[in-house]
Amino acid sequence: MLKMFKHPSGNIAIAMLLMVVATMSGFTLSSLAMRDAAAFQYDYEGFQTMLLLRSEASRGQKIAQRLGAVLIPIRTSERNVEITNSAMRKTFKIQSLLSQGGLLNLQEDVVAGDKKQMTQVKSLVKSKSGVGQSAMMNPRFSIIRKYGIYTLETETFAKFMYFTDTDESPAEQNVYFYGPDLVYGRVHSNTDIWIKQAGGGTNGGWPTFFGWVSTTGVVQSFSGAYDEDLVFQGGLAENYPYTVFPEEASTIRRRGNTVGPVYQDEDNIVYVEVDGGGYTAYLGVVQDPYRENAVLYNTYPPANPADSIGRNQYNVRDTIWTFNSNGSCNNTSKWVNSKLWIKGTFSSYQTWGCADTMFLLDDILLSGTAVGASPFSNHNDVVGLVSEKSIVIKYGYRHPVDSLRYHDALGPCEGPDPGDNGIWIYAAMAALGHGHGFTFADGVFTFEYQHPHPSVPDIMATVNGVPTLFTKIDLHRYRFPQTAAFPWAKKTAATPVETRIDFPWYNPLWPERLPYLERGYISIYGSISQRRRGFVHRSFYDTEWPPIPANSWNQPIDYCGGSSSPAVVAHQDPVLGFQLTNRNADGASGTGTGYQKNYHYDDRFYHTSPIDFPEVNREGESSFAGVNWVIKRPPENL
Repeated sequence: MLKMFKHPSGNIAIAMLLMVVATMSGFTLSSLAMRDAAAFQYDYEGFQTMLLLRSEASRGQKIAQRLGAVLIPIRTSERNVEITNSAMRKTFKIQSLLSQGGLLNLQEDVVAGDKKQMTQVKSLVKSKSGVGQSAMMNPRFSIIRKYGIYTLETETFAKFMYFTDTDESPAEQNVYFYGPDLVYGRVHSNTDIWIKQAGGGTNGGWPTFFGWVSTTGVVQSFSGAYDEDLVFQGGLAENYPYTVFPEEASTIRRRGNTVGPVYQDEDNIVYVEVDGGGYTAYLGVVQDPYRENAVLYNTYPPANPADSIGRNQYNVRDTIWTFNSNGSCNNTSKWVNSKLWIKGTFSSYQTWGCADTMFLLDDILLSGTAVGASPFSNHNDVVGLVSEKSIVIKYGYRHPVDSLRYHDALGPCEGPDPGDNGIWIYAAMAALGHGHGFTFADGVFTFEYQHPHPSVPDIMATVNGVPTLFTKIDLHRYRFPQTAAFPWAKKTAATPVETRIDFPWYNPLWPERLPYLERGYISIYGSISQRRRGFVHRSFYDTEWPPIPANSWNQPIDYCGGSSSPAVVAHQDPVLGFQLTNRNADGASGTGTGYQKNYHYDDRFYHTSPIDFPEVNREGESSFAGVNWVIKRPPENL
């Protein structure tokens, strides 16, 4: 080696070798640098593409919120985003396609959803080299592109366990949450929420809210200071944004299948029994009024039929029932253009809506859930009930087929069979009615016949040795219709007002000698949304809304005679000799009229909704919640 260094030709050889090594090293380093630069550009471009894809998904969500409903596929305008720096000059092209439908099962604990209330935002981001005119002239796109599918779900009022647009009674009086009220799930009011410490419950007489509570107003306490953490255990937000409550069931009207007449008529009633995925419907048509007479007597049944003191004349309207239809209600919504009487056991996704008042005749049950059990593990059956007026638990009815009298929605407060404890409702309910100033026409969830008084039933009696059927006995004893001079029930100007007798036909099963006061529990696994707070329990005599004048009758504004206390109304019939009074349903307890609450939120509604249920809107936008976002292999084009 030393000899080589001493020889001139050896030095040249070494120099040439070093030059080759240096050249190869330069090529290698240059290659590594170029590879690192290319990798950086690819990484940078991929990262930038992902950011733009995420922003495009949010843009699609905002567009869906503005539209409110995506009925046909909608392609957004293409956006061009130019990025220029020392590393690259790129133009990114971004576009989305919005379409109805989406995934049904997102994860194991999510119930199958309603496709019609899901929207997919499919977004594609791709890029070209260059900006401006250079990019326009370049037909080739980069191999790096990103494609994502963002699944949105319409937020419906099923998300609220308890929603009230106006937290007052129809008489515009405060309605309170108090001790026995244990409320699970989301609660919102567009007005102040009133609470009071009034005994009962497990929280020192105060109500307990286990879910998040929000109010556009504030919480008002009738009973002074309270511990917010104990009452609102799921959190409280006051002065929360106003939530628009619709007055029309537009989605069901648009998408639902009509049951009954295709035209809207307040004189029609559609009776529906649901059995799993099928239904049977009858149509009741309220006939035109006809004039009826009742001879008036001082004593009735009369000792002498000739001893009449006048004659009552009044209008009567009969209802004629006919079979209407039967069919499938499996995974669909149904619309009724009239009053709807409904009961049954439901399978699949079903929503029933109507243009008039909806009456619940009996339980609303799920095929896959035992009565009294939570429906959380039931992945197949979801029910919605929507009325453009009110949803009312019916006191009683005559069946369209056999004309017999039924009291199906009452029972004991305790008993071995939970199905007999009042009424069970496994459904999300919405009462949308808007009275536009007439508060008694606002939509409420409530119960029928809130001020029961006894009435004299039809009897067979022997008069002068002849068996005779006597009907509508009270109409033969008191002047009707009432007038200012003769309010019901007052026989003559000299006699005092009779506060113990029921107004004709106020009771849907009138006349009834022993009507019911306490009727057990309203047991709900679902949700309630209503325009105004409806009563589910009344005192015998509502001192916050006393009739004026006392003991007057005007049912549309809740004037329903005097007290319903049995101590007041109980009496012996002066002619027939039997007892007339009112009473609690067998096994039911309490001091008043109506139902005790047994309300539970259906936790499945956090993840899904009844089909075509009314959507939530805030500040001019529909609410769409993101439920899933996935990145997939990109197509060439949307």
